[in-house]
Amino acid sequence: YNKSTRPAHCGRVSYLDACVVEEKSDEHEEIGERRFCAEEPLPPGKFIKFSNNTGYWDESHLDETLLRFTLFTFEATGGYLMLTDLQGVKVGSDFVLTDPAVLCNEILRFGHTNLGEKFMKRCMASTKAHMKEQGWM
Repeated sequence: YNKSTRPAHCGRVSYLDACVVEEKSDEHEEIGERRFCAEEPLPPGKFIKFSNNTGYWDESHLDETLLRFTLFTFEATGGYLMLTDLQGVKVGSDFVLTDPAVLCNEILRFGHTNLGEKFMKRCMASTKAHMKEQGWM
C-alpha cells in the first residue's frame, strides 16, 4: 500500500512487530506449566479501534487512508483476502496499527477471526459506501 499510487494527502500504514514474553516466575511453573503471552510495544498517542471484521467503521474516526488501505488489500490479492479490524495510533497522516484480522475466502485459514467471504463482501460494501459518502471514490 505504501508504494501504491494514492492521493498525496493519504498517509502510510505500518504494523507493529509482536514479541513473545515468558513469565519468569509464577505459581504455575512448579506444576510444569509455563506462561507466555504475545506483547506489542504501544506507540505514543491515543489508541483507536477504527474498524472491525464485520464491516463496522467508527464514523468519528473515519480516515481516507485506512479506507483505501482496506480496499487495497482486497484488490491487490485479487479478492483472496483483506485486512480488517484496523486499530492503533494515528501519527500525523500516518498510522501504526496492531493485531489485524485477515478475512479470506478460504474460511479455514487465518484463525477464528476470519469470517470468510460473506463478511469480506460486507466489509467491501461498507468501505466503498463510506468512501462514496465522503467523496473519496
